[in-house]
Amino acid sequence: MPRKWMELLVQVPNEVAEDASGLLIESGAAAVETRDARPGTSVLVTHFLLEPGATGKLRAAEAALSGFGVEGSAISVRNIEEADWLTQSRKKFTARNYGKRIRVRPPWDESETPPGRVDVILEPSLAFGTGRHSSTHLCLLAIERMSIERPPERFLDVGCGSGILSAAALKLGAKQALALDLDPLAVDSARSLAKANGLSGRMRVEVGTLESATLGDWWERVDTLAANIFLTPLRQLAPHMSDALAPGGRAVLSGIGYEQLGALTAAVEGAGLEVRRTSRLEEWGALEAEKP
Repeated sequence: MPRKWMELLVQVPNEVAEDASGLLIESGAAAVETRDARPGTSVLVTHFLLEPGATGKLRAAEAALSGFGVEGSAISVRNIEEADWLTQSRKKFTARNYGKRIRVRPPWDESETPPGRVDVILEPSLAFGTGRHSSTHLCLLAIERMSIERPPERFLDVGCGSGILSAAALKLGAKQALALDLDPLAVDSARSLAKANGLSGRMRVEVGTLESATLGDWWERVDTLAANIFLTPLRQLAPHMSDALAPGGRAVLSGIGYEQLGALTAAVEGAGLEVRRTSRLEEWGALEAEKP
């Protein structure tokens, strides 16, 4: 079985990148990679093996970063898995259906699309997985359900990774999508996915996080928001989500253990959103909320 990791990404000013990297190592992080981001900033990327004590190491890293004035909106955490894509047989990665309308397939699977389904073409990768993580599955089901009820004019994906959620929303009827990630490599991956799916004209992908300067005229006008990250950044971003959504706008939040739904519910309701639904798949949970 491939080992599972938590990947921590944090955006910092260039002048503190070296010192922040050192503190992350002292907090128990693995080697820290520095990637260029927006002008004047860098993204620090490191990993924690998902094992007993990993959450404590993550909390220590977040506390160390707070000493540099790093806000929660500048931190992102997501799940990844080890895999040797070069030696594993591609036969393991064939088209898979989600819900009633979505099919995700790798580019080498050219089987005919079943009637009533839309194809999202996804190139599996080490950094962003196969799209088959249970939290991604939960998000896809929620996006499908929301799109059937009311296709969004503006769909926002926070911590987009490969961009699979934005692509699915667009193929299910969304007019436009904005996909954000702190990691420049994720942004490159999402742009490649948009091109492979013929969505480049409707899917904008940017380095950044959930803030008014990044969203521009989308601020307070987002119809549907998705964030498949981790509990800490979800809780810290909850007030920004409420501000970004239009009245009646909806959000699907995942990337958390099912036992963490209570903590996330409290944060979401504290930000002024109303929880409409929770769901579970294996040990993972998702929450759907709406802005009154």
